[in-house]
Amino acid sequence: MKKDVFSDKKKLDMLVAEAGFTPTALAKALEVTYKSVYRWLNKRVLPHPGQSRAIDELFREHIDITPMVYEAKKQFAKDPLRVLKSNKAIRDKLFLEITHNSDAIEGSRMTIKETEAAIKGEKVRGKTLYEHLEAINHSNALNYILECLKPGFKITQDYILKLHAIVMYNFNDKLPGKYRTGYVNLTNTEKPLPNAQEVPARMKKLILAINSPKPEIIKKTAATHYNFETIHPFFDGNGRVGRLIMITQLLMRGFAPAVIKVDDRYKYYAALSKADLGEYGPLIQLTCEAVLNGYGLLL
Repeated sequence: MKKDVFSDKKKLDMLVAEAGFTPTALAKALEVTYKSVYRWLNKRVLPHPGQSRAIDELFREHIDITPMVYEAKKQFAKDPLRVLKSNKAIRDKLFLEITHNSDAIEGSRMTIKETEAAIKGEKVRGKTLYEHLEAINHSNALNYILECLKPGFKITQDYILKLHAIVMYNFNDKLPGKYRTGYVNLTNTEKPLPNAQEVPARMKKLILAINSPKPEIIKKTAATHYNFETIHPFFDGNGRVGRLIMITQLLMRGFAPAVIKVDDRYKYYAALSKADLGEYGPLIQLTCEAVLNGYGLLL
């Protein structure tokens, strides 16, 4: 399976068939000549890498890429959970990528090589103890997920609290493994958060929804993540735990884990903000991209 499930030619064809672009409109949107688009569509000429990236951006903006995820699942053929449990090299590579990106989204300054060193127990010069612990704890949480995922597994309150306890291990002021007892301020949204007294009931309702038998796992995973973040049940670690829940949901249903890259951090925040307004499309698209990132790393 290629990292990109659809070829540039396929993406252009879909932009014409599904989004209503004419070749002339494609040329204008991509800032190339009509002749270039014609050759890509009809003469099997391949775009240059920069042009290919522009095609991909236009494609993702105008086309629902959920089918790409299902196509990737079909092409990969294997169960990602079994691969991760049986292949240490792939597991270490994927978990390192997830840990580095998830911590970096939350402000860690560690490079991926420094993250790897910290996970191995090595001291990284110039980085704080907090950053070392972030890497170690997140890696341990991913391994805990693998330990838990067995046939019949369900996400429970105890499971979510345990993930938080691992992610926040040695940060006792953050109440590891316990819901927040006071108000928190969320900087990336203007949506009011529930008060601490509401959190247990809101989480109970969310967990029931997580375990409901809805077939559309990608949209459900995106919705779960948004709803979890709007509850913001912990004093700290909500983003990391929320993304770990996403990974759990996807692996439970035979999909690759979602890898939201730090380079997409602002797109991620923007997608959550748009969901505040009832626009869930960007968050679903970003979830799809994150799962496709996961399949790329599984190869």
